[in-house]
Amino acid sequence: MKSVLFTDDTVLVQSDNSRGKLQNSVNHKKTKVMDWLTANKLSLNISKTKYMLITNKHVSTESFVINVNSNRIERTLTYKYLGVIVDEKLTWKEHCKQLCCTISKYVGAMYKVKLYVNNQALRMLYHSLINSRAQYGIIVWGKEASCQLQPISVVLSRAVRCLNADKLLTNKLLAFIKCKNSPTKRYI
Repeated sequence: MKSVLFTDDTVLVQSDNSRGKLQNSVNHKKTKVMDWLTANKLSLNISKTKYMLITNKHVSTESFVINVNSNRIERTLTYKYLGVIVDEKLTWKEHCKQLCCTISKYVGAMYKVKLYVNNQALRMLYHSLINSRAQYGIIVWGKEASCQLQPISVVLSRAVRCLNADKLLTNKLLAFIKCKNSPTKRYI
């Protein structure tokens, strides 16, 4: 079992080719984790503890149950970890949908403040509110199918159009976003 730690969050990862072996392995390792927690005078918050089965196969997972001290651990189909929404099939649909919605709100805000701020301030808004979110975690979800990325590309194009104080710059940026080999296309 591998562990991924970040501040007070811990993710335990266990893999196996067989669902039965995975169940046994998780239960065995769970006992070791609980013993370690007890030895270090720590406790597990059951209400915040969840598990996810990540698989590309269509297998019945209803009988897969994890219990800790007679409390059933909740199974989830998606989980937000460090700002990236992971789903059980690693399709990134929920993450892309959420990202598109968030960026769209900020694009609307940019259009509202456009009349009151100069171009430099508008660019700062774009880079701090939109570009930073679009690129966050991109190394993980950025190779997703174009059908997931198309709505994000459309919203980013609207954001770039809002920056159109310099028409030539806007046209170059829009062409850059739509170019198949551009870094933006690779990452978003």
